[in-house]
Amino acid sequence: MARTFGAKDSYKRKRKRLFKNRYRRKHGRLVPYVSKRKRDAPLRLWFWNRVRLDKDAYLRFPRKCRAYMKFKTEFVGRPISVYPDQISTPEKIEQLAVDTIQFTGNFILLMPSHSVNSFHVSYKKKANIKIVETEEGLKAKCFNYSKLSHYWFFRNSR
Repeated sequence: MARTFGAKDSYKRKRKRLFKNRYRRKHGRLVPYVSKRKRDAPLRLWFWNRVRLDKDAYLRFPRKCRAYMKFKTEFVGRPISVYPDQISTPEKIEQLAVDTIQFTGNFILLMPSHSVNSFHVSYKKKANIKIVETEEGLKAKCFNYSKLSHYWFFRNSR
Protein backbone atom coordinates (compact mmCIF):
# COMPACT_ATOMS: atom_id res chain seq x y z
CA MET A 1 0.00 0.00 0.00
CA ALA A 2 1.34 3.44 -0.89
CA ARG A 3 2.13 5.98 1.81
CA THR A 4 0.05 9.15 1.87
CA PHE A 5 2.13 12.21 1.05
CA GLY A 6 3.28 13.86 4.29
CA ALA A 7 2.24 10.94 6.53
CA LYS A 8 4.65 9.27 8.96
CA ASP A 9 4.73 5.57 9.76
CA SER A 10 4.61 4.47 13.40
CA TYR A 11 6.29 1.16 12.52
CA LYS A 12 8.40 -0.17 9.66
CA ARG A 13 6.37 -1.40 6.69
CA LYS A 14 6.68 -5.03 5.73
CA ARG A 15 7.93 -5.64 2.23
CA LYS A 16 5.83 -7.73 -0.08
CA ARG A 17 7.16 -11.26 -0.06
CA LEU A 18 8.67 -12.30 -3.35
CA PHE A 19 8.70 -15.92 -4.43
CA LYS A 20 12.40 -16.08 -5.15
CA ASN A 21 12.97 -19.80 -4.90
CA ARG A 22 9.61 -20.91 -6.30
CA TYR A 23 6.93 -19.82 -8.72
CA ARG A 24 3.17 -20.19 -9.10
CA ARG A 25 1.67 -22.71 -11.46
CA LYS A 26 -1.91 -23.15 -12.65
CA HIS A 27 -4.62 -23.39 -10.01
CA GLY A 28 -2.37 -21.55 -7.49
CA ARG A 29 -0.17 -24.57 -6.76
CA LEU A 30 3.42 -23.71 -5.72
CA VAL A 31 6.08 -25.78 -7.43
CA PRO A 32 9.79 -25.65 -6.39
CA TYR A 33 12.01 -23.68 -8.74
CA VAL A 34 14.57 -25.78 -10.58
CA SER A 35 17.32 -23.81 -12.29
CA LYS A 36 18.21 -24.72 -15.86
CA ARG A 37 21.80 -23.70 -15.25
CA LYS A 38 24.18 -26.31 -13.84
CA ARG A 39 26.54 -25.40 -11.01
CA ASP A 40 29.72 -25.80 -13.08
CA ALA A 41 28.29 -24.28 -16.30
CA PRO A 42 30.12 -21.26 -17.80
CA LEU A 43 29.35 -17.72 -16.58
CA ARG A 44 29.15 -14.57 -18.68
CA LEU A 45 31.58 -11.71 -18.01
CA TRP A 46 32.01 -8.34 -19.66
CA PHE A 47 34.87 -5.88 -19.29
CA TRP A 48 34.25 -2.17 -19.81
CA ASN A 49 36.90 0.52 -20.08
CA ARG A 50 36.59 3.43 -17.65
CA VAL A 51 37.90 6.55 -19.42
CA ARG A 52 38.25 10.09 -18.10
CA LEU A 53 35.97 12.65 -19.79
CA ASP A 54 37.59 15.25 -22.02
CA LYS A 55 36.98 18.92 -21.14
CA ASP A 56 34.35 19.56 -23.83
CA ALA A 57 32.22 16.62 -22.69
CA TYR A 58 32.67 17.65 -19.06
CA LEU A 59 31.44 21.20 -19.75
CA ARG A 60 28.29 19.91 -21.50
CA PHE A 61 26.90 18.72 -18.15
CA PRO A 62 25.08 21.15 -15.84
CA ARG A 63 27.33 22.84 -13.33
CA LYS A 64 25.78 21.09 -10.33
CA CYS A 65 26.30 17.61 -11.86
CA ARG A 66 29.93 18.04 -12.89
CA ALA A 67 31.33 16.81 -9.59
CA TYR A 68 29.91 13.35 -10.37
CA MET A 69 30.66 13.24 -14.10
CA LYS A 70 34.38 12.54 -14.32
CA PHE A 71 34.39 9.23 -16.21
CA LYS A 72 32.63 7.50 -19.09
CA THR A 73 32.56 3.80 -19.90
CA GLU A 74 33.28 2.09 -23.20
CA PHE A 75 32.81 -1.52 -24.27
CA VAL A 76 35.86 -3.76 -24.48
CA GLY A 77 34.92 -6.47 -26.94
CA ARG A 78 31.87 -8.61 -26.15
CA PRO A 79 30.80 -10.69 -23.16
CA ILE A 80 32.97 -13.77 -22.67
CA SER A 81 32.16 -17.16 -21.15
CA VAL A 82 34.36 -18.46 -18.34
CA TYR A 83 34.08 -21.32 -15.90
CA PRO A 84 33.55 -20.49 -12.20
CA ASP A 85 36.95 -21.88 -11.17
CA GLN A 86 38.66 -19.34 -13.49
CA ILE A 87 37.32 -16.40 -11.43
CA SER A 88 37.22 -17.93 -7.94
CA THR A 89 39.88 -15.59 -6.43
CA PRO A 90 41.01 -11.98 -7.06
CA GLU A 91 44.35 -13.26 -8.39
CA LYS A 92 42.61 -15.41 -11.02
CA ILE A 93 40.43 -12.45 -12.03
CA GLU A 94 43.57 -10.33 -12.49
CA GLN A 95 45.15 -13.00 -14.68
CA LEU A 96 41.97 -13.37 -16.75
CA ALA A 97 41.81 -9.60 -17.26
CA VAL A 98 45.40 -9.43 -18.50
CA ASP A 99 44.86 -12.39 -20.86
CA THR A 100 41.58 -11.00 -22.22
CA ILE A 101 42.14 -7.25 -22.45
CA GLN A 102 45.89 -6.96 -23.16
CA PHE A 103 46.24 -3.18 -22.79
CA THR A 104 46.57 -0.73 -19.90
CA GLY A 105 43.78 1.24 -18.25
CA ASN A 106 41.00 1.16 -15.66
CA PHE A 107 38.31 -1.44 -16.26
CA ILE A 108 35.03 -2.61 -14.76
CA LEU A 109 34.06 -6.28 -14.47
CA LEU A 110 30.35 -6.78 -15.17
CA MET A 111 28.21 -9.89 -14.64
CA PRO A 112 24.51 -10.53 -15.29
CA SER A 113 22.18 -9.97 -12.36
CA HIS A 114 18.56 -10.78 -11.58
CA SER A 115 17.41 -7.33 -12.66
CA VAL A 116 15.95 -7.15 -16.16
CA ASN A 117 16.21 -4.45 -18.81
CA SER A 118 14.65 -4.25 -22.28
CA PHE A 119 17.12 -6.90 -23.52
CA HIS A 120 16.05 -9.27 -20.69
CA VAL A 121 19.49 -9.30 -19.07
CA SER A 122 21.16 -6.59 -17.01
CA TYR A 123 24.91 -6.51 -16.40
CA LYS A 124 26.00 -5.04 -13.04
CA LYS A 125 29.43 -3.99 -11.80
CA LYS A 126 31.13 -6.60 -9.62
CA ALA A 127 34.76 -5.41 -9.46
CA ASN A 128 37.24 -2.76 -10.60
CA ILE A 129 40.47 -3.74 -12.33
CA LYS A 130 43.50 -1.59 -13.07
CA ILE A 131 46.08 -2.81 -15.59
CA VAL A 132 49.53 -1.18 -15.70
CA GLU A 133 52.71 -1.77 -17.69
CA THR A 134 55.74 -3.03 -15.71
CA GLU A 135 59.19 -4.42 -16.60
CA GLU A 136 57.80 -7.97 -16.51
CA GLY A 137 54.84 -7.05 -18.70
CA LEU A 138 51.22 -6.21 -17.96
CA LYS A 139 50.13 -6.45 -14.32
CA ALA A 140 46.54 -6.20 -13.05
CA LYS A 141 45.16 -5.17 -9.66
CA CYS A 142 41.61 -6.16 -8.68
CA PHE A 143 39.78 -4.07 -6.05
CA ASN A 144 36.20 -3.28 -4.91
CA TYR A 145 35.24 -6.92 -5.43
CA SER A 146 33.00 -7.33 -2.36
CA LYS A 147 29.93 -7.97 -4.55
CA LEU A 148 31.55 -11.17 -5.78
CA SER A 149 31.30 -12.63 -2.27
CA HIS A 150 27.59 -13.32 -2.93
CA TYR A 151 28.55 -16.02 -5.43
CA TRP A 152 29.14 -19.63 -4.37
CA PHE A 153 32.41 -19.95 -6.31
CA PHE A 154 34.26 -16.91 -4.94
CA ARG A 155 36.94 -17.37 -2.26
CA ASN A 156 38.70 -14.25 -1.03
CA SER A 157 42.34 -15.18 -0.49
CA ARG A 158 43.52 -11.72 0.56
